[in-house]
Amino acid sequence: MKTRIFTNWRTSLLGVAFLLISLLLVVQKIIAWGEFMAFLPTIFGLLYVKDTIFKVNPKE
Repeated sequence: MKTRIFTNWRTSLLGVAFLLISLLLVVQKIIAWGEFMAFLPTIFGLLYVKDTIFKVNPKE
């Protein structure tokens, strides 16, 4: 799992950013814990997905 997180660092960084932002929103009581728990599968999904959506095709 560590190798997948570090080799696909772009989506992992996005997942960690979403996690920190959503935790900040919970602490500030902007969103409830239920909404945070509903968003949590998306965050964990970003930690496991490959960086295929961020690859740029070179111009031919």
